[in-house]
Amino acid sequence: MFLVQRVFKAKPKKAWEAASVIAEIGKEYKKAGQRTDSRIFLSAGTTPGEYGLIYMEWEAEVLESVYRGDNEIPPKIKDELGPLLRDLIEDQWIEFFELLTPDKMRMPS
Repeated sequence: MFLVQRVFKAKPKKAWEAASVIAEIGKEYKKAGQRTDSRIFLSAGTTPGEYGLIYMEWEAEVLESVYRGDNEIPPKIKDELGPLLRDLIEDQWIEFFELLTPDKMRMPS
């Protein structure tokens, strides 16, 4: 089990708009059955951290490339939300973390 975290850097004064679009993207992926619930959090001036960083995270059983042959990006993301988001962000990257699940636990002997 993995935690997938996509990080976005919003353009100046666009953090809340970008975060709102990112939240809608998460809903569309869930509706399409491609992801679990997404959690969105950000640093937008009222909390410590670099202004304009937006985090979208979800859990996945396996890591798969978005460019895999059988992947179909939901039409609303491809045609509407994706282009809208590209106008609101400067950069983005993805991070992966393996979750500690009960079957992976190793207690010292």
